[in-house]
Amino acid sequence: MRKALLFIVTLALMVGLTSCRQEAHTMKEAETSFQEGLEQRAARNTEAAAESFSNALLAINQCNQQHPEVKRLKAQIEDNLGAMYWKHGLSDEALTLHLDAVALLRELDEPALLLKALQNCGRVTASMQRVLEAQAYYHEAMQLAENLYDTAFLNELLMETSHDLYLESGDYPQAIANATRALSNGADPSFCHLVIGLSHYYQSQDSLAIMHLQEATQSPKPSVRMSAYQGLCQLYQYAGDYPKALECHELYTENMMQDSHDFSRQEMERIKAEYNLKLQKQNIEAEHRLKNVFLYLILGGLIAYLCVVLLLLRQKTLNAKLKTEEMKSQLELALKKNKVYVTALALTEQITSSTLDFNLSEAEWNDFVELVDALHDGFTQRLLAQYPSLNDGDLQICCLAKQGFSNQVISILLNLQTASYARRKSRIKQEKMNGLQDERSFEEIIDSL
Repeated sequence: MRKALLFIVTLALMVGLTSCRQEAHTMKEAETSFQEGLEQRAARNTEAAAESFSNALLAINQCNQQHPEVKRLKAQIEDNLGAMYWKHGLSDEALTLHLDAVALLRELDEPALLLKALQNCGRVTASMQRVLEAQAYYHEAMQLAENLYDTAFLNELLMETSHDLYLESGDYPQAIANATRALSNGADPSFCHLVIGLSHYYQSQDSLAIMHLQEATQSPKPSVRMSAYQGLCQLYQYAGDYPKALECHELYTENMMQDSHDFSRQEMERIKAEYNLKLQKQNIEAEHRLKNVFLYLILGGLIAYLCVVLLLLRQKTLNAKLKTEEMKSQLELALKKNKVYVTALALTEQITSSTLDFNLSEAEWNDFVELVDALHDGFTQRLLAQYPSLNDGDLQICCLAKQGFSNQVISILLNLQTASYARRKSRIKQEKMNGLQDERSFEEIIDSL
């Protein structure tokens, strides 16, 4: 009896130790995948990051959900995976993950991590036009930042709400209040003045708008200067000061070109960083294989050594070929993932109530224009050089036409009747493309560039 009891106790201990060892291994897998996701996210490789975070979430869900370290890691994984979902337009799925992360972090009393999760909830709900919910999440995040004396994060929240929430929803007084508060806290003055200036602009307070937008033109960032000069151009044009309006338009174009150049450079850096990560992984795998190869060389002799040399040469040639093909296809893949392009393609194939239910942000339009510009060897730059009076909306139409989309698809994307779009296209050609001297059609002009 005593021996049987001892056997049962021993067996139970062995099972317990095996279970603990297995859970520790699973936890390590989750941590490794999470770190890989962070590296991919830092390199702006969002698809690979989402895959790594998904693997980490699958692993962490196999662990004991009552352990605080499991809850903490799960909250971080969900918050980061939600951010990747949001970037790809999966707002409902992203919000579910962020809210679960918020619940776990509140339970664990982790204010620093909770602060970021609340900000992410605000971002997602703001993009879904759920303004009151977004206000609540941002307000709680601001209070938490104040309690933590994190002025930098508080300023980030203030500027994010003033620009992305209140300016977008039309609450211009609140946008001014938040930007002014951030300015007094030492936030980027040029961006603060830009938001304040645009808020006054939309309220037809022209003198105040001009004052703040002029301050914003001192920004070191071309994107901020571009927006400021665009607003000033409109204000001077309304005031009848055409020399200043023309000067601001030229400065707007100059900064737009610089911003486009900076974006292209950053995109190339992202692609290079992504390639370097893959190359690093390949090098690690190659080193591991090389160690095994050396062992076989010792045991197998010269023949095995020659086989390894041939294998490495073949791998090097393959890597070089893959690198060339990958760089060539990056821009085409980026365009196919752009929401404007995807929406237009869906409208081309079939127009239904589901395909008509879309919402395109300014950032997605800008990304589409920049991708078309890059794919067609500086198309918009050459277009602006020849027809400098074209504005952002005109460029969107030109880029859609360049991609071969029909008048019906373009009019739906721009929320216009087909006849209204035809008149707008005609005005662009007549007033901005030397229509009186050029007998070609609008499409012929676009195709010729």
